[in-house]
Amino acid sequence: MLNGGGNHDSVTKQGSDWTDLFRFEKSLYDLIRGLRQHKGNEKAYINQSLKECRQEVRNVDGDVKATAILKLIYLDMFGYDMSWASFNVLEVMSSPKFVHKRIGYLAAVQSFRLETEVLMLTTNQIKKDLSSSSIYDVSTAINGLSHIVSPSLARDLSTDLISKMNHSNPYIRKKAILVMYKCFLQCPELLRTSWQKLKEGLNDEDGSVVSATVNVICELARKNPRNYLPLAPTLFQLLTTSTNNWMTIKIIKLFATLTPLEPRLIRKLIPPITNLIRTTPAMSLLYECINGLVSGGLLAGIADTQEGEELAKMCVEKLRAFLEEGDANLKYVGLLAFTKIVESHAHLVAEHQDVIMECIDDPDISIRLRALELSVGMVNSDNLQQVVGKLIRQLKPINEALDPLSVEPYAPVDEEDMEEGLHPRSQPSRPQVEQIVLPESYKVGVIRKILEMCSREMYANISDFEWYLDVLVQLVRYCPPVGMREGNPDDYDEEEDDEEPKNTDVGEDIGYELKNVAVRVKDLREEAVRAAALLVERRDGMFPSAGGGGRRVLGAAGWIVGEYASLLESPYETITALLNVSSQTLPPDILAIYIQAIPKVYAALAGIQYAAWTPERRTTIALLTDRIIKFLEIPATSPNLEVQERSVEFLELFKLLAQAINAHAADSVYGPPLLTEALPALFTGQDLNPVSAKAQRKVPLPPNLNLDTPINPNLHLLLSASELDISLTPDEQADYNSYYTRPKPVPLKALSAASHLDSVLSSSAPTPSSGGYQSDDSYLDPDILARRRAERRRVNLDDPFYIGTPPTTSQTDHDIDNIPTIKLDLGPTPDSAKETKKPKKKVKKANIVMDENLDGDEPEDAISPGGVAGKKKKKGLLVRDDPLKGFSIVPTKEEEEERKAIQRRMEEEAAERERALAAQQAAAQPVEVEKKKKKKKVKAEGGDDGEKKKKKKGKKAEGVEGEGGKKKKKKSKAKDEGVVEEKESLI
Repeated sequence: MLNGGGNHDSVTKQGSDWTDLFRFEKSLYDLIRGLRQHKGNEKAYINQSLKECRQEVRNVDGDVKATAILKLIYLDMFGYDMSWASFNVLEVMSSPKFVHKRIGYLAAVQSFRLETEVLMLTTNQIKKDLSSSSIYDVSTAINGLSHIVSPSLARDLSTDLISKMNHSNPYIRKKAILVMYKCFLQCPELLRTSWQKLKEGLNDEDGSVVSATVNVICELARKNPRNYLPLAPTLFQLLTTSTNNWMTIKIIKLFATLTPLEPRLIRKLIPPITNLIRTTPAMSLLYECINGLVSGGLLAGIADTQEGEELAKMCVEKLRAFLEEGDANLKYVGLLAFTKIVESHAHLVAEHQDVIMECIDDPDISIRLRALELSVGMVNSDNLQQVVGKLIRQLKPINEALDPLSVEPYAPVDEEDMEEGLHPRSQPSRPQVEQIVLPESYKVGVIRKILEMCSREMYANISDFEWYLDVLVQLVRYCPPVGMREGNPDDYDEEEDDEEPKNTDVGEDIGYELKNVAVRVKDLREEAVRAAALLVERRDGMFPSAGGGGRRVLGAAGWIVGEYASLLESPYETITALLNVSSQTLPPDILAIYIQAIPKVYAALAGIQYAAWTPERRTTIALLTDRIIKFLEIPATSPNLEVQERSVEFLELFKLLAQAINAHAADSVYGPPLLTEALPALFTGQDLNPVSAKAQRKVPLPPNLNLDTPINPNLHLLLSASELDISLTPDEQADYNSYYTRPKPVPLKALSAASHLDSVLSSSAPTPSSGGYQSDDSYLDPDILARRRAERRRVNLDDPFYIGTPPTTSQTDHDIDNIPTIKLDLGPTPDSAKETKKPKKKVKKANIVMDENLDGDEPEDAISPGGVAGKKKKKGLLVRDDPLKGFSIVPTKEEEEERKAIQRRMEEEAAERERALAAQQAAAQPVEVEKKKKKKKVKAEGGDDGEKKKKKKGKKAEGVEGEGGKKKKKKSKAKDEGVVEEKESLI
């Protein structure tokens, strides 16, 4: 006992030492302050703090352990893993103090994952907290469970959570309903067992519980809305009686998912939603009402009625107020709603074109993108040119955009009508637009949207294809620069990924449209060839070698000048541009097109059959042929197989032509037949018409075609032998290095085509006039405007109503006798005012060639820029399969049969276990009888008195044993039935 007193003193002293030790431990505040004091050495300080936390979490003191966990939570946000303290977190969760328990659940929320080993140990703790009498403990447990719930936790705690949905406190009822949604995601079968309780939440007396229930049902309806159609009457009553805007928004979203399944709801929902649109002052509710009308198909359901037209007009007018507000968020959601409603009521959206086009100049790039997307849907034949002009002005460099007259030609000499010529108008005042540096990706998006809106529905909105060709040429000049990938042919890989690279050149899309117009619109084919020839001939000035955008359009331009070489105005200049030495630096696919176009232009230039074979013509063609041979000798050894094959074939052809020209008699009347007959026959024939992609897919493959068979089975041996042969002459080595060891180009400053073209146009651009009138074509460059004026003068040369001054007319000398005069009859006629109006010219609709199809196929109306079909979007790495998608509350027949099969199998297993247990008991019973007999024999030797006592005891024992046996059988039977019932509940 004396020693016991000494031990007590030592324990007391040791406890005081531990108290003094942890009295000076750092709190969370000290940790944060220490991090700020150790700037530049935070890592060492954090490592030291982690060592201290590892010691503190082992302490028996709950305050010290909770503080250590709190510090670990803070450090975990910096990326320092705290999963090693999972068990310590569980200990803090089980603390009786609410302050500690809250820290433990917070740490579990932040660090526990589905693969955490101690997650299964939290089941009993959460059960205990859910059954607590404190609403704070229950609330903390529910909140923590919503973040760490797993399939096993959802199944094990479902009974407790369903019971909390009837809790006396509405705060707990609300949280229990909300956490059930997370449980449904992990275990969809719980939706069937808790469905009745969930429906009761819609009739709860507390508004927050009703709102929580509507939120859960709204989220569930996104997965399978058919399950919730029976709730439509209750939800409609809530829609008409609720004063909570946020719950009303959720109900409208819910009905938007139900109306496609039940069209009869449309007529029922139109009056209350229309009333909300007219009366609500809340912008959020107004937007959701309009969004619900559009996304739910309500407007489309009454689109052909007067009521639907009035409702759509009211929605569009309400959305206009969003755009007129100064708030950027309201502008964004307003444009978003406009984008949805333009699909069904584009004519109503086009009426508000003024405010929509103002958003294109907004400083916020996200608002610009939404307005750009909306502009595609609202254009028509009347406003297409105006919208395109607005978008092209955005692509101009800032210096040109700030001073539009710097790129405007002298305009007053060529007015289009009498009023403008006699009374020139002043420069219209335009609002000052804040100039910002637009990202290159936005410029690419603008160009692609222009191409999309122009080519929509097989060019249904274009009435002037000459204007469209000028727009395409202008877009080439404003293509944003791309990386060096476009400049070096060796950087190209023929087998690229399916995904579009970020640094692509939008010039390829422009080239596709240029080719499409040339092939489909035969009346404007000559104009398309002229535009393509312009791109080919002015390539050096338009496309700089360092980062110049738009170079990919040269592929389509080269194809057009080759395919329609007979329409070229100056084929000699075109073939000179094709044979330029800079063509050798083009990408391989474009170079291959150029090589294919050279003999076609050559045949159109030199292959005229009945042209006189004069010495001048003979010399010119011979020099041109020799020049082509020298040009083709370089790509004939190209590493690109396509370029090499075409070069070698045409090189041999032109060598034969050169021999024929030299061998042909100089005094012959006509040229050699190989030049005038054989060569043109290679490229003449039927017109090349567009073919539908569906028709191409239906063409059967030849039976003996096998694309996997190698052309040369010994190709690998030939390549190996060529690698071993390293004996090259100095000239061969130089050629080898020029193609296979090409030095990397020096990176220069990236320039756009428009910037590079300024120096070219500066010498030919006319002097601007300060008082000139700016026409609607101000977004086009001066050379394009000058060509349009010249064409307009040529067309209107004999028009007596056209008062345009020819540019060559002297301003001082006038021939008065040659002035045309018109006799005017100014008699008093009542309709004289109507007769003075100039009739509007009717624009002739161009004939567009449709796609050729096989018999029975319908033509395709839409054209995708670039000719690339829509690709299926790949599933993201963070997107997982939703277990609730398609899940039905009512079990299907297959599920019911499967459940019954499982139940029968479980009953058979239970009966088999019962029989096995009875067999074991029967096997053990004879042994017990023999032992009893032996005991009786031993006791019988003790006398008669002993036998009587034993008989009495034996009778009592037998009675007790009989009753016990019956009790044991009842218990085992009840136990088996309980197992069966438990397994049935799991099913």
